[in-house]
Order: sequence, then structure tokens, then C-alpha cells
Amino acid sequence: MVRPEAAAGRSEDWRILAILGPYRLLLVAVLLFLFRLGYAPDYFESVPPKLFSFSCLAYAGLALALQFLALNERFALVAQTLLHFGVDLAAIGLLVYTTGGVGGGLGVLLVPPLVGCSLVLAPRLAAVLAAAATLTIFGEETFRQLHQLYFDSSDFSQAGLLGLMFFASSLTAAMVGQRARRSEAVAARVGSEFVNLTRLNDNIIASMQSGVLVVDADGRVRTANAAALRLTAGATHANARLADALPALQVALDDWRYGFDLEPPATVEAPGGLSLLPRFTRLGWSEQSPVLIMLDDAAALHAQAQQMKLAALGRLSANIAHEIRNPLSAITQAGQLLAEQPDLDPGNRRLLEMIQRHAGRIEQIVRNVLEISRRDGASRQSFLLRDALRRYAAQYHESHPQEPRPIEFGEIPPALSVAFAPEQLQQVLCNLWDNSFEHGRRDGATLRVRLDAGVEASSGLPYLDISDDGPGVPAALADRIFEPFFTTHHAGTGLGLYLSRELCEYNQARLAYVRRARGACFRIVFSAPEPRPDSR
Repeated sequence: MVRPEAAAGRSEDWRILAILGPYRLLLVAVLLFLFRLGYAPDYFESVPPKLFSFSCLAYAGLALALQFLALNERFALVAQTLLHFGVDLAAIGLLVYTTGGVGGGLGVLLVPPLVGCSLVLAPRLAAVLAAAATLTIFGEETFRQLHQLYFDSSDFSQAGLLGLMFFASSLTAAMVGQRARRSEAVAARVGSEFVNLTRLNDNIIASMQSGVLVVDADGRVRTANAAALRLTAGATHANARLADALPALQVALDDWRYGFDLEPPATVEAPGGLSLLPRFTRLGWSEQSPVLIMLDDAAALHAQAQQMKLAALGRLSANIAHEIRNPLSAITQAGQLLAEQPDLDPGNRRLLEMIQRHAGRIEQIVRNVLEISRRDGASRQSFLLRDALRRYAAQYHESHPQEPRPIEFGEIPPALSVAFAPEQLQQVLCNLWDNSFEHGRRDGATLRVRLDAGVEASSGLPYLDISDDGPGVPAALADRIFEPFFTTHHAGTGLGLYLSRELCEYNQARLAYVRRARGACFRIVFSAPEPRPDSR
């Protein structure tokens, strides 16, 4: 079992200790080979056979034990490193003694294990190992000369030079190891920060509403986020060729690369039927650098721009309406007072009627604008649609007693319930009915409005169709009828349909124009009705 403190060492440090095992076994094998073939006397002054063989075999056994400890990372790293060097110091010191001392040349065999252990340790401990190795060599040489009763100063000089080599190699290895550990720590910290930034970037790109594609110089898609796959119906998956997936986008990319990009940027058609607006950015400086392509739904961008424009227009119009109302009230009041004068000639009275009529029109515009800016005072309710429609139609007829405005009821389920603010639904219907009767008449014929309701098969939501048998809306104007202040009638304000759509959206419903072969048709799609209090 691996002890917890072993985890403090780096895998590279344990690998260094493991590498010393084969070195020890190879060293023992070479020495025994020289001894068994009789070459030892040629290299060493004296070789006691029994002591030399015992030293080699003991060193080999200890090398195997140390190899097992290093591979299994037993004990703490520093403790095991000191144990390794202690075994090397004892075994090689004994071999130096048995081969005639420092003059035999085996003392230099301490350098590889000293360097290996110093790479693992701090410089201070590495200096301790060098000092221990130097003292061991001097101790071995002193003991050997005292035991043999002779003194040779050249051996001590050689031991001193060997000690200097120990200190130089040990300290150099320790500093190299320390710098390597610091560099590795910095690299690990930078790598961790890079991984975190990469994950953050991946999350940001994945959550973007814009499509993101990275295309290499060969025209192959390397990266595509979820939005890009959604906008292109999955055609731009990773490793797909852009020319095969979206040929129009490949053409736009080639035009951009060769400097033929258009102003404003041209849109491309996606397989799903969407119109996409691409933007290109080179990811690098060379011509072979990959290109980042940002894809946006052109219709969604247009809708957002339109909403921003309408919101700004609504705020501006509301402010203007407030400023107009005060002088308009003064004009209306002055006109009423002037109309009470008994001596007005018919010409001036017609001018007064014109003033009052146009002042009333301006007042209606102001009320509509203020109604757009005010969204409070009403809450949605669930009610039966057919009963409410009959009530609204009766009230509408009462307000127009001088002219026939027929409203027919088609297929309307009696139990069909909708969720809407009742007074706001009535206002929407009155606006639509006024729009039909004022704009749909032709050649003096009586126009008829028909009401049909039901549940949409696709969405399962209740709907109401308001249609007429008039000429309908010209195809060229169908996309503009909901714009504020857009009208084709000389007496219209251009706010009726816009206000109706805004009120529907306020009640979580949708108002849309439905193209038909004859007449005009507007459909209100209600949200899911709330449970009625009396339902069980």
C-alpha cells in the first residue's frame, strides 16, 4: 500500500530513483565479470576474493530491494532518497576499500548516485550528501593506510580532488533539479489557468446565440458551437467541408478572402430555410490561418432592430403626446367658444368645423399613443369567447347607429375559453372592425365582417379569425401594416393595427395578418387559458 506521504514527490523524482536501480545492477555485473575472468588484478592493486564477492553480491541484493521500494513509492521521497544514497555510499565505499583504496579508481562510481539523489533533494541536503561522500572516502583511505601501516599523501590528494568533484556535481544537480521543479510548478499553474480559461471560453461559445464556426485553409469546419448547428440544421458539424455543407457561405468566404466583401454584408441561405448574416475574422497573420465565422439570423436581427426602433419611437411619441395635449385642449376649447358666437357666417363656421374635426383626430392620435405607453390597469381573465364576442358586437353596433356595419358569427365553439383582459380585447376588436369597414369598402357595396374561432392543430392554442370580403391588403404592403403611423387612408392615424398588436402581446397573445385569396383576415392566437374558478 502506498503511504500518504509518498504523494508529496513528483513522478519524475521517483523515476530518477528507479533509474538508479539498473545502474547498480549493471555496475555489479561489470565488476563480477572482470573478477571472474581474472582481469581484476590488471585494474586494481589488490582484490580480496571473498570480501570483493560479498560486497558485490550484497550490493546487488540491496539494489533489488531499493528498486522495489522506488517502483512502489514506499516511504517519503526524501527518506527513501537518503536510504538509497546511504546504501550506495556503504557499498561503493566497501568496494573502494577492497580494491586498494582511492587509487583503484572506484571512488568515481559514487558520482552517478550522488547526482541522481541530488536532483531530488534541496541544495542543502545535496551538500550534506557530498560531505558524507567526501568524509567516507577520506575515512576509508585513513583506515586502509592505518591498517596496512604505511602513509601515501598522493592518495589523500586524490581523495580531496574526488571530494571537490562530489560537491561540484552534487550542488549543480541540486540547483538544476530545484529550477526544474520551479519551472514545472509554474507550467502547472499556467496550464491550470489555461485549462480554466479554455473551459470558460468553451462555455461562453456554447451559450452564445450567434453561431460560431472555425474553418481552416482547406475549407474544413474545425469547430462549431450549438447555435451554429441549430442555424444550419446540423450541416456544419466538425470535419465537414464548408463547400458541401453551405456552398453559399463558402462563396461569401472566398469573396471576403479576396477582398470582394460587400457593404452591407450579403446574407446566405441555410438548409433550414433561415437567412444568415456572416461575419469573418482571420485567426492569425498568414494566409493559411483559420477563419472565424460568426453567423446570425438575419430575420432575428431585423426584428431586434425593429423592436429597438419602435421602443424609442414609443417613448418619443409619448413625450410628444404629452406636450401636444395642453395646446390641443386650448385649441379645442377656443373653437367651442367661438362656435357659440351667433354672428358667424357660414364660411367661418365651416372653418370651425374643420378645426374641430382635425383637433378631434389629433386627440385620437394622442390617446392611442398614450395607450401604447401605458400598460397598467388591466389584468388577464379567463372567459368564454363566444359570449364576449356577442356582447362586444352589440356594443359596437350601438356606437355606430347611422351606418350598417354587419358582423357575422361563424364557427365559434360555445365552450371555447380564452385568457385576455376583457376591455383590452374589446379595444383590439373595435380597432380591427374599424380597420375593415373604413379600408375594405369598394364601390359603395356593404362590407361584411366574419368571426371564426377554434383551436390550432399545430399549437393546441385557441384562435380567433377576423375576416372580411373586401379587396384585402396588397401584397407589397402586407409587411408594413403593423408599423406605427403607416396608413393608406387620408383620415387614418396609422396606429390602430400597431396598438392592437401591442395589446395582444401585452396579454401574451399574437396578432398576425393571414393571406387569403379574397378579403383580409387577421388572426389572434391566445395563450393557454387559465383554469376557470368554477371548473372542477
